[in-house]
Amino acid sequence: MPSNNEAKQLKKIMNDTLDISKYILASKDDDEILTHIAKLINCDAYIMDVFGRLRSYSENAKMDASLFESVIHDLKLIELTEPVNLLDKYSIYPLKTMDKLTRRFVVFSMKMPEDLSSQLLIENMVNLLSLESMQVSINLNQVRQRRNELFDTILAQNLPENAFEDTLKLNGLDSNSMYKAFEIDEINSVDTGHHQEDMHRVNDYIYWYFEKLQIQIILISWHFKPFILVETKKSLLPLLNELSKFIHENFVGSKTQIGYTDDAKPLIQFKKLLREADEALDVAKREQILKPNKFIPQQVEDILSLVPKKEADMFVDAILGPVLNLKEDEKDELIELLSYYYADNQSISMAANDLFIHRNTAVYRLKKLEKLLNMSLNDVSDSEQLRMATKLYLIHH
Repeated sequence: MPSNNEAKQLKKIMNDTLDISKYILASKDDDEILTHIAKLINCDAYIMDVFGRLRSYSENAKMDASLFESVIHDLKLIELTEPVNLLDKYSIYPLKTMDKLTRRFVVFSMKMPEDLSSQLLIENMVNLLSLESMQVSINLNQVRQRRNELFDTILAQNLPENAFEDTLKLNGLDSNSMYKAFEIDEINSVDTGHHQEDMHRVNDYIYWYFEKLQIQIILISWHFKPFILVETKKSLLPLLNELSKFIHENFVGSKTQIGYTDDAKPLIQFKKLLREADEALDVAKREQILKPNKFIPQQVEDILSLVPKKEADMFVDAILGPVLNLKEDEKDELIELLSYYYADNQSISMAANDLFIHRNTAVYRLKKLEKLLNMSLNDVSDSEQLRMATKLYLIHH
């Protein structure tokens, strides 16, 4: 039977635990919860993410640079599963989570206690914070899932452009933000029963990697393939090389192939980004390229880019003159449709889908263009001249 002193200690621990649980159940913010815990155990308290970044801290907590440096440089947080002492004056406890890549950690400005009552109190605090941390992880996964479902819906439906823009805006996305894209596949498990499971794991590493760099990404599952839109002006190649290295270090035995496009486009043109990344990955698989493979436009575009602007403008005027004389909006509308028509291997349906217009609208505009230019898209010679004139116009304007 416990002594009176032990009974009092146990009762205090139970009351303190109940007190903190009420804070968490009341959805108090992390700073407020940590301040309450810090008062109970008489020390500073901090919450850090898996990258060693400070997320929350108790009121008046000391900002010790040596602590943050030690967490980042001396600990591999992604692998930390047990509490440890730091700098002989701090202790760090991993909070329980469903996914180690979104794990958070609580740090106390004291070493791990040796007496049982203090150990029990700290353990209870860590368990309660773990419940709150798991809810954070669940919320994050729900946000990611909703965003994936949003783009799945957009891909499945031929929404008008204005409806697409409104949908993005309602979901906190700017249709004019510039993105690049890549597609990735884990090729060792393609013909096995656990390919989907392995790809989920790869996706988690992708989220972790870009979150560490604080780069916004949108992960889309299209035709059972993961495509990642990356909001960045940086070259993707060094980022993807490091991502591949990170995946292979943490996913032992995995083998990935990546196709990417480094040509930034506004988010509203994301379908074109997906197709370019998909084409680049197809080339990588066909030619067994294991390093990230960049989408390269047709060679004719490289050749046309060498044509001096003066000569290019003369050719464009000779072919597209009547279109160029139209009002700005109408001119841009027809040239944009032509560019998508040729990019989509002269498929009117795919071009219409990319532009979020009805197929009949695309047909009407192309017939109008043929009449204006007195040319036929079904005539091989006319079509090639229109293709080159459109590409030259887009290169120089």
